[in-house]
Amino acid sequence: MKTVIFFAIPFLGIGALASQEGLTHRHGYHSECPLPKTSQEVIECVISHHPQAKRAALELEQSKTSKDKAGQIQNPELDVEAVFGKGSTSSTDIGLVQPIEWGGKRSSRIDLADSEIGRSDSELKLVQAELVISTVTNLYRLAQLKVEKTMAAQAIETFSKLVKQQQGRPGLGPEQRVSLSVYKMALADTKIKQSELLEEEKSLEHFFHLATGHSLAELAPVLPTSPKSWPEVTDVKKGEGTSPAVLKSLADRSYFMAEVSAAKAQAWPSLKLGPMAKLENGANESENLYGFRLMMDLPVFNVNGGGKAYSNAGLKKSEMFIELTEAEEGHERVEQVRVYRAAVEALKESPTVEQVDKEFSGNQKLAAQGLVSSSLVIEFHRQGAELIKSRHGRELKAIQALWQIHKFDGRVFQESL
Repeated sequence: MKTVIFFAIPFLGIGALASQEGLTHRHGYHSECPLPKTSQEVIECVISHHPQAKRAALELEQSKTSKDKAGQIQNPELDVEAVFGKGSTSSTDIGLVQPIEWGGKRSSRIDLADSEIGRSDSELKLVQAELVISTVTNLYRLAQLKVEKTMAAQAIETFSKLVKQQQGRPGLGPEQRVSLSVYKMALADTKIKQSELLEEEKSLEHFFHLATGHSLAELAPVLPTSPKSWPEVTDVKKGEGTSPAVLKSLADRSYFMAEVSAAKAQAWPSLKLGPMAKLENGANESENLYGFRLMMDLPVFNVNGGGKAYSNAGLKKSEMFIELTEAEEGHERVEQVRVYRAAVEALKESPTVEQVDKEFSGNQKLAAQGLVSSSLVIEFHRQGAELIKSRHGRELKAIQALWQIHKFDGRVFQESL
């Protein structure tokens, strides 16, 4: 006669078995944003509080001050030269010269500073775009882990009771000893998988604690649910948006264009002009002479040809980078559209978590009626866990591909959860 075990354990009691890991959280030791009320607020918090975003924002703030520095007018220079001879003989030269920037030197410096601000801003947007995708993916993965951890905890409880029951028998036959070994191995394997899930959760907890200052317990109420429907994606780019990577390449081109102008301006000689006086005192007479002083370097050996060649090469490189980035993202977008559609199609053909739960409940009733062996209960737990894991993997693949497409279309900051 087959021994049948039935445990009335809810399959997906997520709330009751929420992880106790990482619930201890101390405030005031780090920067944190207000407690988020939605998943979208978590994303907004991350792109402003994550250390990578903060570093890029600080670079932008510093670059903004470069325009004031570039626009400064040079100070005048005072030159005094005095010599003394025998008796009361002396000669004093006094000159006041003002450096004069011509040939567009000052304006080119200001343009260069403006373009540097643009580069820093585009770098910040590029960092934030990657953080948006990482945050969306991690939020969905946290929600999935709650389900997988619940399943693992249920399986461990089931296998532990099976092992305890078998060990409590006064004598075990060959089949029962083999069953006991199978139960023990299933229990050990599930505990290993549970530890892997906890380790993954710890890694995600570190990401969100670093980026938001909040614990997983504080973020748990705003975690997104698995998508019930998936939006259609087009084969061609949607809208007129520009991706952060292309914007960065365009900003680099603007910078090198400003560098070319600055190199041309540097070819003009430096000029200093101002009044001067020559005061001479002799033994019998004194004489004061007045005039002006002109100082400039002569473009005899070069007219900054090397500097102009270097900046022109940089400009050409930046233009090629734009073409390469657009081509690369065009190919990558096609690939992500393919990945997204394949993942969504696989999800449509697989049972949902709710359907698996319903199926599990029905099979548990069969087990309670003595129609299913204990070994089959173990197999069902294993298959159920593998099915949910595979489905979660496809969900994450579809989510990542979809948000990569948003990034390529220049819509990553407009889309929301």
